[in-house]
Amino acid sequence: MNWEAVGAIGQVVGAVLVGVTLIYLALQLRQNTSALKSSTFVAISTSMGSTMEVLATHPDLAPLLIKAQSGLDELSAAERARFGFLMMMAYRRVEMVVVQRHLGFIDPDLIEGFERSALSVLSSKGARKWWETSKSAFSDLFSSWVDEKVASNLPRPIHTGFGLGVSNE
Repeated sequence: MNWEAVGAIGQVVGAVLVGVTLIYLALQLRQNTSALKSSTFVAISTSMGSTMEVLATHPDLAPLLIKAQSGLDELSAAERARFGFLMMMAYRRVEMVVVQRHLGFIDPDLIEGFERSALSVLSSKGARKWWETSKSAFSDLFSSWVDEKVASNLPRPIHTGFGLGVSNE
């Protein structure tokens, strides 16, 4: 066997090893992407759950939300401020969901419920007024997304306290 044959065999073996390495790296990248998307979903679910926890553990918030349905004019100055901070907290978290979807870090099918839930809140007169006066505090990406969804019809109310099964008494 001459040195040219040995060199050719070496080149073939090297090419095969490079191919195997590229396949391995592609599989690792795919696995890492799946792990990242899963982690993003867990973080979003936890964040959205934290919003619900605040609403569930502070008994004075439910009456505030119910009262705000009729409009912000029904609220005292202190109630308007508290309602505004509550909505800002909730919608900052929704903005996170929309941005993560936009960046491709989460499957849109997984977050449809979060988005539908947040948009249904805007069917309330008070929440809609809050959005109109507060949307400039959010990214253009998010505020455009919300405005587009609002213009194309909001989902029906799905939350007790925001138009579903609770009167303004």
